[in-house]
Amino acid sequence: MHGRTLDPAYMIAHALEPLARTDLSYVLPGAEGGTWYPNSFLSPVADNQPRLDFALERMGDARQLLNDAGVEDGRIVWLDFSQGACLVTEYLARSQQRFAGLICFTGGLIGPTLASLTRPKAASGLPTFITVSDHDEWIPLHRAEETAGIFRDAGAHVEFVVTANTPHEIVADAIERARQLLQELSPANE
Repeated sequence: MHGRTLDPAYMIAHALEPLARTDLSYVLPGAEGGTWYPNSFLSPVADNQPRLDFALERMGDARQLLNDAGVEDGRIVWLDFSQGACLVTEYLARSQQRFAGLICFTGGLIGPTLASLTRPKAASGLPTFITVSDHDEWIPLHRAEETAGIFRDAGAHVEFVVTANTPHEIVADAIERARQLLQELSPANE
């Protein structure tokens, strides 16, 4: 899932092509106007309605599309960036389904305070990679840390990486770590 003001083409160029996993299939939803919801993910949830609920429904539609194609939930890895990463972590936290993995490039759970954040219901054993810069202009380090901790407390296998002074983008180290996670989940055809 792409970030605010971006589109699926960004994810192809900055995530999928660098990952070089042509053996996998991808679904790349696009947000209307390049935005999944209108305000900061740190705003009260009500301030992002009704667009937030609509965007979460689109995540459910993407899941259903995959299920209808014969891909069960246990084979779906969610890969996302920025606003899309916030949306997907929220979707997974609210979901009753157990997925194959979560790759969260610079994101976190949606809400203003730690106490207001959704606690995952089906994250036990979930391979999870979360990364953020120590000085990201959009995603505060503390929220990414809180998200990693919440998923870890719910039983997810979390790798949390903070990069020093990197811009708000998908960086090469994050791609390599995501590639490793995908390799562990389903080795590439040699």
